[in-house]
Amino acid sequence: MDLNITVGDMIRWGLSQMRKANVDYLDFGNPDLSLTACYLTFFALNLPYDYKNPIYLNGKLHKDEVSAVKDIFNKRIKERLPTPYITNECWFGPLSPQPKFYINEDVFVPRSPFVHYLKDFMQEITWTNHKVLDLCTGSGVMGIILALINPNIQVELADICPKALKVAQININNHNLEKRVKCIQSNLFNSIKNKYDFIITVPPQLSVKEYKNIPVESFHEPELSLRSGKDGLKHIQHIIDEGPDYLNPEGMLAAEIGPRLPDVIKSRYSHLKLKWLKFKNEEWIFSLKK
Repeated sequence: MDLNITVGDMIRWGLSQMRKANVDYLDFGNPDLSLTACYLTFFALNLPYDYKNPIYLNGKLHKDEVSAVKDIFNKRIKERLPTPYITNECWFGPLSPQPKFYINEDVFVPRSPFVHYLKDFMQEITWTNHKVLDLCTGSGVMGIILALINPNIQVELADICPKALKVAQININNHNLEKRVKCIQSNLFNSIKNKYDFIITVPPQLSVKEYKNIPVESFHEPELSLRSGKDGLKHIQHIIDEGPDYLNPEGMLAAEIGPRLPDVIKSRYSHLKLKWLKFKNEEWIFSLKK
């Protein structure tokens, strides 16, 4: 039975329901959730992601299609699942068109502001052996994007979690990068043997107190990827202390550590020449040259 309900109607309904429920958009789409509403509706209906096309927007829906769209929005609203966990897909990075990645609940949802600086970092590197390490890689998106930017590099994706590395391997395969990108299971640098021209990392960085106050959506993410000891410094301290030992003589380490930790790091490592980059007028990212 066809209903007098269109694709556009379901988008408006889904947007209204998400706003009422005050869902956290987790940097996917935009803060007013309109792009998320379009995406989830088109995903549920197996339509091309052509959100402005009147042929799709004005299409009348069967009752089964309406139910499918409602089921998708219920996962986002009632279960508070982040959007990429519902669809198992995510577009991310500075390239155009953005590469598509596979995402599930074994990995952190990609959203680091690091992506705005990846191309710049690649131009700053002094290349000797063309090896790159993506530490605490999760889904592997950062290292894979670097491999897509520069076809001459070899990338290693390191993570302590075997389940996360399975996701990373899927993304390697999906981008046909098996010859240049590989996974290593490692607790930070414990299983790392090489030296690199570039080490990039978005480590766990939340304190116990911060973790208790994250959006409901983020509790679906692996705690292992978010928490870093009592004060949030456990991982980044190890990385700063040990990282230079794994760099080539002209190598660079770069890390994104969020808005709270920079002041602590600046004080604790005042003897190091850390270069800071801003995101939303705050210094979230630093680089360190050997």
